[in-house]
Amino acid sequence: MTNSKSTHRPWNSLEVCKLGATISTPIFVFLLGCVIWNAQRDVVQHWERDLTQQRSAFEANLKEREQVRGIRLSIYNEAAPLLNEIFAYHFYVGRWKERSPEDIIAKKRDIDALIYSHRALLTQDFFARYHSFMREAFRAAGNNVDESKIRTSLQCRRPHLGDQPDKWNIYFSGEDRRHELCAAYSKLLDRVSEELLLQPLAEPAATKPESVCRPFFDIERC
Repeated sequence: MTNSKSTHRPWNSLEVCKLGATISTPIFVFLLGCVIWNAQRDVVQHWERDLTQQRSAFEANLKEREQVRGIRLSIYNEAAPLLNEIFAYHFYVGRWKERSPEDIIAKKRDIDALIYSHRALLTQDFFARYHSFMREAFRAAGNNVDESKIRTSLQCRRPHLGDQPDKWNIYFSGEDRRHELCAAYSKLLDRVSEELLLQPLAEPAATKPESVCRPFFDIERC
């Protein structure tokens, strides 16, 4: 019986390379997958952090806007009756007969104090329209001695019981600025609506004054 000896063929470099490739390929794929997964996880986590920060910033901004809107609304609740009294006095409507010129000047001071003390909470556009309205309603004294004048006619206005006519005369400029005043008032209210309600009034600011403030009282017939 002949015993045959097993012969071992030495491995050449090609076979070693093939074996190495066979072993390293899945390892490489695994490591590449880990790198890609980590990268994707970082991207997702970064996106989630950004989304959380954006949501927090949006909620904080919304809360701040609501707080400012609430303060503006409280300001307007105080200012609206004063504005209306000034407007009504010029247009001979409402309770204008019960108001003396001193009352109207006092209301001007009150609303100026209110608006200027809250200037930081109001926009420049609002202030521009507010000043436009006040310029049409009153003529500034220009010094610290004289009084502001109401830009309206003394005609049709009668002094209250006990008041002297010449005492009233100093409060009126003798003008009729109702058309200009109406336009300024309409634009001011439109801006108030945008700042409080975040939307313009249904009535556009460019509408002609005579179609908004009719009827105009005929002072020639009083």
